[in-house]
Amino acid sequence: MRKVRYAAGRLSELTIDVAKTVPLTKEVETEANRSGSSSDGGECTLVLTGGKVYAVGSLCPHQNAPLDGAKVEGGRLVCRRHGYCFDLKTGDCTTIGGYGIPVYETEVDHETDIVSVLRLEFE
Repeated sequence: MRKVRYAAGRLSELTIDVAKTVPLTKEVETEANRSGSSSDGGECTLVLTGGKVYAVGSLCPHQNAPLDGAKVEGGRLVCRRHGYCFDLKTGDCTTIGGYGIPVYETEVDHETDIVSVLRLEFE
């Protein structure tokens, strides 16, 4: 397994305590050795809260409701459809057992304003 870095968006485009679902763009090398990109990384939901950026899965596992636009309350992301709450650090559902969302490592480059998501993938 290896960590793969995906560009996920710009820090300046995030609203505090409101989730935003974004495509994940993987950096690739082109034939001419120029840096290019590919959007084959799927998507994730970014959340800016408490001065930190979190990245989680983009769907609530209860009924696959999109988490885009969900609000943060007390360090938990609240699904807009039925109010299920997910801990941003662990992904665990704090409303009912048996549910959870993936949580990804993030990095912010303050010079370029780019938020990156690091995911473990098979080689």
